[in-house]
Amino acid sequence: MKFYLKFENYMINRLIYKLNLIANTVKYLKFQQVFYQIFYRLKNLARLKQNHHKHFDIFVTLKWKNGIHNLNTYNGGLSFKFINIEHDFTDRINWNEKSNNKLWLYNLSYFDYLNQKTITKKEGLFLIYDFIENYSILKDAKEAYPSSLRIINFIKFISKHNIHDPLILEVIKEDANRLSKNIEFHLLGNHILENGFALWFSANLFNDKRFYAISNKILKDQLNEQVLNDGGHFELSPMYHILMLYRVLDCINLNELNPNIHNEERISLFKYKASKMVSWLNRMTFKNGDFPLFNDSANGINPTSIDILEYAKALKIKNINIPLSDSGYRDFRTSKYELIADVGEIGASYQPAHAHADTLNFELYVEGRPIIVDTGISTYNLIDTRIKERSTKAHNTVTINDKNSSQVWSSFRVAKRANITIIKDSPKILNAYHNGYEDLGVTHSRQWSFNDNQITIYDSLNKLCEGKAHIHFHPKAIISLKKDIILVNKNIEISFENLTSIKLSNYFYNSELNKPISARKVELIFKKELTSIFKIK
Repeated sequence: MKFYLKFENYMINRLIYKLNLIANTVKYLKFQQVFYQIFYRLKNLARLKQNHHKHFDIFVTLKWKNGIHNLNTYNGGLSFKFINIEHDFTDRINWNEKSNNKLWLYNLSYFDYLNQKTITKKEGLFLIYDFIENYSILKDAKEAYPSSLRIINFIKFISKHNIHDPLILEVIKEDANRLSKNIEFHLLGNHILENGFALWFSANLFNDKRFYAISNKILKDQLNEQVLNDGGHFELSPMYHILMLYRVLDCINLNELNPNIHNEERISLFKYKASKMVSWLNRMTFKNGDFPLFNDSANGINPTSIDILEYAKALKIKNINIPLSDSGYRDFRTSKYELIADVGEIGASYQPAHAHADTLNFELYVEGRPIIVDTGISTYNLIDTRIKERSTKAHNTVTINDKNSSQVWSSFRVAKRANITIIKDSPKILNAYHNGYEDLGVTHSRQWSFNDNQITIYDSLNKLCEGKAHIHFHPKAIISLKKDIILVNKNIEISFENLTSIKLSNYFYNSELNKPISARKVELIFKKELTSIFKIK
């Protein structure tokens, strides 16, 4: 009897916990997101018929020249490699292939490889025609997000190779019509921007007034909202920032190559936003070309920072050099080191899908080499690994009782969030605190102080309790521990004040998806206060 009572209490507590989790997640959503979540679900259940217009009366011969090429993901024949997973189809391509995971299938459906440097016109057409042959049985490929990317890639490819095949044009028009009736209002964020970019390309290809009207409104509203005052994309992921900037630059490039496109107001907006986004990317790029792996960021997904910045330069986009502010990031640089710190809120508040519980996190490069790094991500799948990679202890900050500073859950959800207050923000000192542990009665404050050859990090808790600071080193960093002093690469010495104990262990560094690399980390146990002194020779 006692067992059943305990089990019943356990289940009731779990239900209450889950309901609180959902309530604290949903309260940040916009009404628009909730409405369209319900509307699209009901529409799918009812299988409402949509009157798409497969045929077109007119199309415009567009010119296209790649500003940059996409990454090589098509290996030739029936072989592809996405997110570090290679798959060889035996006799035919299964465009509904899900054995690798949905993200892999999405990548297959994006057709980014049509614009990789190594693909030929013949290979590209083979893949397009095979896709079209299976168009009627496609499932995930017809969702709004993969359709958006595919529309852009199809248009770029046929324009580059001067292809005027009615069959391909009909499929592009069908994709665009379906997309125009299924805009991702339920998600918003980078998804709705991709919808807008795709319809912008479609509008110019078909000279379609309806596509123009929809894309114009989306791009005007969303670029104004999603590009912050300092130029950062509001989801606060350097990877997604690069992807969105890439799209804006492609829109500018399309206009430059096709002077018959007349929409000066929109082109002016593209150029203005691009200049701000270029500024942010410059500030967030280390001098060796790396970008920090904050939030959901990985290499091998998008072009490099250097490629994007060169593309912008070729299009004569100005770098207006805006200091970092609204995005919550701060950069500090001397002749010896570069440090980028995170004192920002969870972003975006109503779309935190790519946010981590990483408040007061940082990355450190010394003499152009990565030393202290974000652990990155290896997967979007809902598994323990995803939960761990979004957790606070997977970042270079402080945990209390191994709790997360923000309540990340599932693959893309955040409930309660840490609120941050910046106390001092100057070229030599950055000081901020957050309330992510308020349920424990604890406030965590961190101050970075900078000199030419030294960085001092002071962590403090508002009451006498135990904290744990985490530092993750890059796999190529050579680490040795001598008593309570850490030596790194023979030119960096890290010492501590008020340290209780230190533990050196292993973790997995993920600079790319599905490519974990073993590396070293330290856990620093302290009570109330900890001073970490980084001396650089």
